[in-house]
Amino acid sequence: MSNRKCEACGGRGWLLSAVTKDALRSQIQRCDACELYENDQAALEALVKAAGSQPALLQFVETVSRLLHEGEPGEDNQPHEPSSEDAIATLNQLILKARQLLGTAEKCGECGETVPYLIGCPDGAEICQDCFDAGEH
Repeated sequence: MSNRKCEACGGRGWLLSAVTKDALRSQIQRCDACELYENDQAALEALVKAAGSQPALLQFVETVSRLLHEGEPGEDNQPHEPSSEDAIATLNQLILKARQLLGTAEKCGECGETVPYLIGCPDGAEICQDCFDAGEH
């Protein structure tokens, strides 16, 4: 294989493939384009090893995997129907955690809090939603 990154798998050596038509079940498979791993099992083992070396990322993925889709039955077998406010708050927290893990989270120029996103002000300041709502800048 050349030094170029495989276009099929992005250089990972594995692909996530749907096992069923509706993609309710997926599996890890070796990338047959670059053949970085000997077989599907070797690709899966490499992925598990890589995930194990990143405990914060693994914990984040586990947290996300426990979230329910709209209409999906929960522990009480009732359909999950989050309010729009709850869904937005959950999404903002996930974005913040993901950006913290990636090292791309930002700090509010006014209060110094680490936040999921900043709002650019006409005077050039970048502040969080709470400071913006409080009338800062």
